[in-house]
Amino acid sequence: MGQLSIVELEQENQRLLLLQRVALLASENRTRSEFFAVTLAELQRFFCVDGGGIYLYSNIDSPRILTAHLGIDSQLARELQKIPVGQGLTEQVLQSNLPYNWTDLRGAPNLYCQAVLDAGWRSLLVVPVKTAQQTIGALFLFQRISRQFSHPEIELLERICRILANAIAMTELLEKLEWQQQQANAGQHELERSRAQLRAHLLRLEESYRGLEQTNRSKTRFLGVASHELRTPLTYILSAAELLQLKLPEAEEEVLELIATVEQGALRLQSLVEDLLEMARIESRDLYLAKEPLDLGQLLTALQLAFSTQPNAREISLTLTPLPANCTLLGDRHHLQRALQRLLDNAVKFTPPEGRIQVNTCSCEQSELYNKRLTLEKFCPDFFAKPLADEYLLLQIRDTGSGIAPDQQQNIFDTFQSAAKLKHHGNNPKTGTVSGIGLGLPLARGIIEGHGGMIWVDSPADGESGSIFHVLLPLHHLLRDPGIKP
Repeated sequence: MGQLSIVELEQENQRLLLLQRVALLASENRTRSEFFAVTLAELQRFFCVDGGGIYLYSNIDSPRILTAHLGIDSQLARELQKIPVGQGLTEQVLQSNLPYNWTDLRGAPNLYCQAVLDAGWRSLLVVPVKTAQQTIGALFLFQRISRQFSHPEIELLERICRILANAIAMTELLEKLEWQQQQANAGQHELERSRAQLRAHLLRLEESYRGLEQTNRSKTRFLGVASHELRTPLTYILSAAELLQLKLPEAEEEVLELIATVEQGALRLQSLVEDLLEMARIESRDLYLAKEPLDLGQLLTALQLAFSTQPNAREISLTLTPLPANCTLLGDRHHLQRALQRLLDNAVKFTPPEGRIQVNTCSCEQSELYNKRLTLEKFCPDFFAKPLADEYLLLQIRDTGSGIAPDQQQNIFDTFQSAAKLKHHGNNPKTGTVSGIGLGLPLARGIIEGHGGMIWVDSPADGESGSIFHVLLPLHHLLRDPGIKP
């Protein structure tokens, strides 16, 4: 009796050693296939079986994958892999989630793969591989003789299968973590690459911006120098034309017409030179603007008088609405009147005969401007970055011309962008418009923005043809801090 106890203790010791070896294998840094192969070899040696294998699956309805096998040739392994879900002896164990031992396969009613009998299999033990949460596969051992596994042997295999299941779960977790780490590393690499590209792109943009600034400064200097250089010969031409008219009062009519043509061309060129000089001063922020109280009524009266003397305005009606009370402006009368005159000339230029031009004026509160901020910033992005007046004068010049397409309304204020070249504006042959060089509206904008205001254009809300140019000028009140919003 004492000798039997020693045998039992030795057997238990061997079982514990096997568990230790399998646990050690699970803790080593091996691939899954290596771990399964070494484990099956340990089980074959310990249980003295002819072979075995391990089925794994991701969920109950997924195919059972013969992940590892020992003592099974490749042809039989392919046959075992073909067993459909829900069929065969292994499926019986997976559904019951309990181990089962077939001592003689020849009488097994649920045997699906008859090829195992041809391979000489007689007994089979299948043990589910499961974690505490779920079953993930099955371990099977076979022998070519009839065999009944003992209860301690089956318990030992169940414990080994739990080690297998936990090792598989840990391996999958580590694989996921490794994949996530690879993704993170790839993302970090891509981020660093994107940052490098962004830095290179920013450097190129800075270089381009500096180049554009230099080009713009060169252009402004050229305009200023060229305009100054043109002034002297133009003075000679105009003086000569005037002198010829005085010296040859009784010359032939054709000669006098030629002299008049020369004088008109020189005057037009002189006007162009003055515009170029003024644009150069505006772009270089070198234009002096006086700050003196202005009477808006006198400005509009002067505009109305100038309008009545224009030959192409005789068939166009001009209407001025009454001025709002207490409209005091602070600015440069000469430049401001010229800016408004340019806008009125532009309206006349693109209004057909028997058309109408209407000049409306009203006061505008600061809060109203903030409500239109998204629209106004398209025409003057810096307007809201500076201190705003409490109240503004809004002057609107509305014509009944062909109008300006919405996608082109911002472009007409660009330098050398003639409005007559834009689609839907000035394309009516009845207006008789002649394309200019595109300085009138940019000059008007520069003067108005120099007075702390802004200008924009849109189409009439009532659906009629034409355009409305809006001029915003601060009234003579204290300025409010830009951080204070209504």
